[in-house]
Amino acid sequence: MIYIPQEKRYLLGVDLAKSLDFTSFAVIGMEYDPQISDFVYHLVGLDRIKGVDYPQITALIMETAKKLYETGRAANWDGPHVCMDASGLGAPIRDYLKQSGWFGGGMHGRSIYPVVFTGGEAARYDVVTHNYNISKSLIISNFLSLMQNHRFDYAPGLEALPILEQEIANFKYHLTPSGHTGFDAQSGAHDDLICAICIPLIIGEWRYSHRQRAKVGPKPAWM
Repeated sequence: MIYIPQEKRYLLGVDLAKSLDFTSFAVIGMEYDPQISDFVYHLVGLDRIKGVDYPQITALIMETAKKLYETGRAANWDGPHVCMDASGLGAPIRDYLKQSGWFGGGMHGRSIYPVVFTGGEAARYDVVTHNYNISKSLIISNFLSLMQNHRFDYAPGLEALPILEQEIANFKYHLTPSGHTGFDAQSGAHDDLICAICIPLIIGEWRYSHRQRAKVGPKPAWM
């Protein structure tokens, strides 16, 4: 008999605002598809807020995670796992969430995966800070690969979809002075929705995929 994994989980992506920018949230359902012997990702929630202080954002993350837990528990879904931007001011929110005591369920419980954007094309797990240090080019490349391979889709009725499509149109590929591949929004354009989606997608591929994917970078030795 061939074993078919029955894994299903919620990933909550959070891209945190810097100064007066938007903070964005993405809810992604991750399911194993036996037809392709791999995971597929469904974007089922997308939103952004502005002008909200960090204590309120922390409370909103907790509230959303608890709602997803109740929704998923009835259908035996794993998580939710918060995959968040931990750069700069994201670090205190990460710490507040950890101190809540609600997370910390491990790989198949309710976890926090903090991601720090780096330069170049590297991906590394920091055993001291427990951050996933991943270059933005790898994160965006992973997103594009999932779309091209029909492993990512989204609910058609999401109100923020037109904004997301505009963000994607504003993203440009370029080469850095050191010869690395780079992806950046045009000057003055936002990329918060894309980042809120891409962070959980890279964690899903790195942390939960049954396959080793070179584009994501090597998994940490302890995994």
